[in-house]
Amino acid sequence: MVLYEELCDAHCHPHDDADNRSMIPQLKTGHITLMGVRQDDWDTVAQVAKQCPNNKCIPAFGLHPWFLHRVMVDDKDKEAHYDAVLTSSNESEKSEMISALDPPFPRDEWYNNLKQHLEAHPEAIVGEVGLDRAARLLPGGAIEWHGVKPTSVQCTIEHQLQVLELQLQLAKELNRPMSVHCVQAQGHLLALLQKHAKNNPPIRLCLHSFGGSPGTLPQFMKLKGYTIYVSYSIAINERLGKKLDDLILAVPHDRLLIESDLNTPKGQDDAMVAIAERVAHVHNWTIDQAIKQTHENWCKFIGIR
Repeated sequence: MVLYEELCDAHCHPHDDADNRSMIPQLKTGHITLMGVRQDDWDTVAQVAKQCPNNKCIPAFGLHPWFLHRVMVDDKDKEAHYDAVLTSSNESEKSEMISALDPPFPRDEWYNNLKQHLEAHPEAIVGEVGLDRAARLLPGGAIEWHGVKPTSVQCTIEHQLQVLELQLQLAKELNRPMSVHCVQAQGHLLALLQKHAKNNPPIRLCLHSFGGSPGTLPQFMKLKGYTIYVSYSIAINERLGKKLDDLILAVPHDRLLIESDLNTPKGQDDAMVAIAERVAHVHNWTIDQAIKQTHENWCKFIGIR
């Protein structure tokens, strides 16, 4: 028998599936961490979490790197902002994108909105936030990624770092954990965290579905001012093959988390069992041992005693 009540999904988006949101409170998985990624999904995250009993659903509010071009850190008009934060090898494609995009959100507006959501939900964490040097905008600034060919337009890493830094500072101010997306930007993330490594108490930070080199993880683990957790999923990490085993082994037992990273509740329980089985296999544990260890770790990461 799988200990479903102790399974903890450290990072997921099942609320994206509007037709099946009613399934979320009924999931066998004992605890799930619902990731908000844009201002227009934060209220949905809050509503779904409210419908779940006994800390089953922990809300997370943040700005995902795929959408950071939509927010400002300096006061500029629309064209000046997008011209500064977007880059492309095709200038005409960049110009078309700027024309198609809605006006960006001023810093005070999005930042205060984020802070208000976090303060209204003392159990909430900051997420999903992070850096992504591979992501490209979709035609017309669309936000539905599945099956759509991206353009050559990207958000600059400099702008991504500025927005992430503001969210990191807010997490420190409110003493909240963070769930971090990092693609092809481990060095940038490490430098940013080192820049803010002196504040106490330490901030709990999860590198979600981490796919970098196993050799980089000790650098994160040694960071002063942080308690670093690392989470893996079948959806994102299984394609790494043997490297996933090496990554799992590179994480101390007490810092290991598991996740589904699915955007639907359909199949979420199975995905969680699958990643727990992978962890158990790599460590030569029983699946119950894998579930119990990652349950204990998740509770510490979230702050549930």
